Amino acid sequence: MEFFIDSISLIKWGILSGILLGISISFTSPFLILKRNALFPHALTHIYFLAVILVALVSNKIPTLFSFPFIVIFTLLFTSLIWILKKQTKFYEDTATSIIAHLALGLALIIAAKTYQYDARILSYLFGSLIGVGYKDFCESLIVFFLTLVLFYKFYPLWIAQITDKELPGLNFKLANFSFLLLITLQIIIGVKLMGILLVSVLFIFSTSFVLQFIKSFKLLIFLISFLNILGILGGSTISILFDIPFSGAVVIFMSLYVFISFFRSFLK
Repeated sequence: MEFFIDSISLIKWGILSGILLGISISFTSPFLILKRNALFPHALTHIYFLAVILVALVSNKIPTLFSFPFIVIFTLLFTSLIWILKKQTKFYEDTATSIIAHLALGLALIIAAKTYQYDARILSYLFGSLIGVGYKDFCESLIVFFLTLVLFYKFYPLWIAQITDKELPGLNFKLANFSFLLLITLQIIIGVKLMGILLVSVLFIFSTSFVLQFIKSFKLLIFLISFLNILGILGGSTISILFDIPFSGAVVIFMSLYVFISFFRSFLK
């Protein structure tokens, strides 16, 4: 018991950051699932990984202060290629998303291999590190949380309208779409520190897909997704400590219970 309590004290900022992130994601993930673009967060992680590799190359030449803005701006610009590809080639959005994601990951691996950027820091980006999340990361999670609340309150009607894929006359969706993309990008950046590039998109998919099967009220939907995301973070933390396994993998194992419950519920019907 004493070991468990000591372990909690070491990862308290990581757990608190994960809780805030889980709540923040509950405001954006339903729109991704309902638009049938669940692959989008995973694509963003690949683009973010490319941005991290590029920052690592010039880390000695630019102030650390500029690293975060560069990563955000680069991720947003590279992500815009998804919509450019979709518009110019008539690909479906999930197809364009997959193409850009694999392009970003391919470039990242080539640059990393040619410039010897494989180090412990890159590995932590791939798999996450609960212990590595500190007070500064918690404050960033708190900022993203409040930003999510503000932008959701402001653009909620337009985000709902976008689900239908219909252009409503007299409405400008550009700012709403940019705000949504910015939120997803910031949530991914926070989430990668916890869950890693390979598994952070689980927080966008598992809970939301499960709750959408039987909840129609959007407000209740957000509440339940938040609850299940928090439960996943706390359950994954407990499993990680008790069985000495990576946190991100433990969260996936715990949240896979939602999938099994969904399957069992469908089987009974």
